[in-house]
Amino acid sequence: MRAQELLQVKALPLFSEMAPQHLESLLDAALLQQFPSHVDLIHEGRSADFLHVLVDGLVEIFTEQDDAEWGITLVKPVSTFILAAVVSDQPYLNSARTIRESRILLIPAERVRAVFDRDVAFARIVARELALAYRGAVKKLKGYVARSSVERLANWILTEAHKDGAPAHILLPFDRGTLASHIGTTRENLSRGLTQLTEHGVRVRGREILIDRHDLLETFARPQRLIDDPSA
Repeated sequence: MRAQELLQVKALPLFSEMAPQHLESLLDAALLQQFPSHVDLIHEGRSADFLHVLVDGLVEIFTEQDDAEWGITLVKPVSTFILAAVVSDQPYLNSARTIRESRILLIPAERVRAVFDRDVAFARIVARELALAYRGAVKKLKGYVARSSVERLANWILTEAHKDGAPAHILLPFDRGTLASHIGTTRENLSRGLTQLTEHGVRVRGREILIDRHDLLETFARPQRLIDDPSA
């Protein structure tokens, strides 16, 4: 890594509390790489060789079952992904690919486990990352169990609008097929859901989703703090 890149990496929250000698042990074996969009990074079933840290870009975690793909989650910077496989030295349960051009730090898994055993502060941050990933998975499962696909779509729109800081406008960073897989439905059902939401204050214009009546959409979606609030 170049000196400027090294400074950026050292400032990442994952490494912010580590002992300097342990951080150096991690980073002297690490690679910071730029990947174009739609590059496969991880294949489910294979050994966890690296800890991946997304520094810039967007990554999709997905699974392939019966010749179909299903989205698990979307990873935004700065975050690790499929950390549990690295810590437990187990095969990846999911696959991962870039959705758009991404900068990713690759740290050998063996080095991560060795430092995890020696550095309490690093172990604490890793445990926090794993806890957040677990809570995210439980929230998604609750949404699947308790909601129809159009209700999941409505809540996804509300959540994304608040994330982007533009509560009346969303620009999809991927195609509709990707969105459909991440809310647990088909592309055809997604199109029907978007049409249904026009009755609840939503307009679609290409890859743009516009919220004209936030109150109508919220009334229909009935967002719940323990499912939809990222801070909960």
